[in-house]
Amino acid sequence: MRILITGGSGFLGQALAKDLQQHGHDVVILSRQPEQQARRATDTAALWVGSLDDIKEPVEAVVNLTGANLFALPWTEGRKATLWQSRVTLTEQLVAWMLKQPVPPHTLLSGSAIGFYGDAGDQPLTEDSPVGSDWAASMVAAWERATEPAAQAGIRTLNLRTGLVLGNGGLLKPLLPLFKAGLGGSLGNGQFWYSWIHLDDWVAAVVALLGTPEAKGPYNLTAPHPVRYREFADTLGATLHRPVWLTPPAWVLKPLLGQRAALMLSSTRALPHNLTTSGFQWQYDNLQEALENL
Repeated sequence: MRILITGGSGFLGQALAKDLQQHGHDVVILSRQPEQQARRATDTAALWVGSLDDIKEPVEAVVNLTGANLFALPWTEGRKATLWQSRVTLTEQLVAWMLKQPVPPHTLLSGSAIGFYGDAGDQPLTEDSPVGSDWAASMVAAWERATEPAAQAGIRTLNLRTGLVLGNGGLLKPLLPLFKAGLGGSLGNGQFWYSWIHLDDWVAAVVALLGTPEAKGPYNLTAPHPVRYREFADTLGATLHRPVWLTPPAWVLKPLLGQRAALMLSSTRALPHNLTTSGFQWQYDNLQEALENL
């Protein structure tokens, strides 16, 4: 299959591109700096392009992973506009391009996030649960709505509601130095839920969904056993043989984080109901085993 990956130079995109090529697929990666990224990615033989107009041959499937980093900067009005444009607007443009092709792709797997559900406390959340009420949830909902024209045109469309991905990068990148230095800890009361997934399982799930013609709609890409953040912090500390003791309270964190606190301190107990029903088998469904592997 010939597959286009947008956002393919990122943490998830690189891992997915490598795996797809190992399975014999041809991969096209859309990047803002295609030549520079191609030089860095010595382990992939993908075709790198800087514009959708540079794609001259039809692609059969699209995996849309575009999106600016949610945690990198404070959520000023300008930053929120950037986050929206990099997800919602670029997805709208991608879908419009797909529909204009002489031979449109037959499948679209588009990025989304469990932030769709907002802060839901201890409530278990499946793909049928309602959208949340905060700004991040509204953005994710708009991100998913941007794919609706593709589905209406008969393109098999899936929304990948991704949880916190554990791998060589992603969530662990900012956490590991702190925990290795013995400065790791819980956040707030530590009782909010973290819905996580190992990078290998995330890639395997996406590849499986690409090859499952009947799969469509939203999929929670998380491990089947979410944990409270206190357990996550304690397990990471134990894996690194480091103490876990710092616990800045929520009233200290919220002014520092601003609206980003809705993501870092909210409780999202997302369960991968649709993935489980499909028969998917996780390699790492236990947090301790996942962290030890990494």
